[in-house]
Amino acid sequence: MKRIVGRHAEYKKLESNILQISQEAKAAKKKYTDVIDATVGMLHKEDGNVLKYDVVDDVLHGLSDSETYHYAPVRGTKDFTEGVFNWVFGDNAENIRKSFKYSIIPTTGGSGAISNSFYNFNDFNQKVLLPNYYWSPYQNFALEANVDLKTFLMYDELYKFNATDFKEKALELAQEQERLCVLLNDPSNNPTGLCMTKDDWKEVIATLNQVNRLGVPVILIHDIAYIDYQMKDQKYSREIFEAYLDLDEDILAIVVFSGSKTFSLYGFRVGAQIGLSKSQEIIDNFLRVGDYSVRARFSSVSQPGMNIIGKIFTHPEYKARYLKELNNATTLLKARASLFLEEAEKHDLQILPYCGGFFISVPTKNKNIFKDLVEDHVYVIAMQDIIRVAISSLCVDEIPELVRKIKKHI
Repeated sequence: MKRIVGRHAEYKKLESNILQISQEAKAAKKKYTDVIDATVGMLHKEDGNVLKYDVVDDVLHGLSDSETYHYAPVRGTKDFTEGVFNWVFGDNAENIRKSFKYSIIPTTGGSGAISNSFYNFNDFNQKVLLPNYYWSPYQNFALEANVDLKTFLMYDELYKFNATDFKEKALELAQEQERLCVLLNDPSNNPTGLCMTKDDWKEVIATLNQVNRLGVPVILIHDIAYIDYQMKDQKYSREIFEAYLDLDEDILAIVVFSGSKTFSLYGFRVGAQIGLSKSQEIIDNFLRVGDYSVRARFSSVSQPGMNIIGKIFTHPEYKARYLKELNNATTLLKARASLFLEEAEKHDLQILPYCGGFFISVPTKNKNIFKDLVEDHVYVIAMQDIIRVAISSLCVDEIPELVRKIKKHI
């Protein structure tokens, strides 16, 4: 048979498709009444429907024809870009503005931002450093960009962020390939729910600076998709950015914003790369290659999606409504998480430390855990030596039975 696929694409085959597993769970629910679907990271209401924000709906339906149907500008609108910047950094926004040069590139969700970053800031066949527990599509983004992944241990023996192993692996990789690109998904890590502390971030920044002073280019990719869904008050969710102020001049930080998670705009595919550096030359390069990749890969992002976000961030009445609805959403998520933690303790079920986000992870030694749970009408995502439970899509009433079945098979 003739080889129709290019040699560089021969490896491509999705081994674990979270969205496909979710579809299988939905199909099973139509056949059986006791199916529990804890797969995809979308926030659902207690009635099983996706949680949408009423203010998002109102703004969407109030858009003009040009705000809906026209091509969006490659670099986005000022309302969108500056609104995203202010939202992401919160009380630290002005300090970040004073201390850094920056540029914001709209992307097709947070996924588009990470994919572009992998491609543009690594040489082919190099490796990106990230924790050993990570969202599996990162591997797809890496291989598509002709790079690979190297992991460090996320937890130390006390189940705290392992700054020691991070430093060891960062220095090792930097010396090996004379470049260091780091990806951290924090706070509310997918899949574990870990939230790094400000002190953790200070140690990360100190390591990045140490590598930089070896004459090695350093790039930090910071995926903050779940920043708005921590178990602590939103006022304190941005304090980690204070550590950024210590970054050396010629380091590039890329903060990845997800409109999917922040606004439940999953289907609109709107996100952003926020490039930060104390060097104008580095930001000029960030913008140059970012513009090119946006045009070359997807032309521009969703015009209505970008305008919804821009209007909510810049109109006080919309923003006030959104903040109230976001508080209700986080309250819902916290109730599910609290009940899961209570039930886990009751059944002596070990979980990885959770402090926010859509997912809780349970360690397991059962290599057939996914199949065993499916036979018991439970759908989760199996990842390495853990299973990922999407509490975002569960109803409160399902949680006690879910924990019992996980304990049975773990």
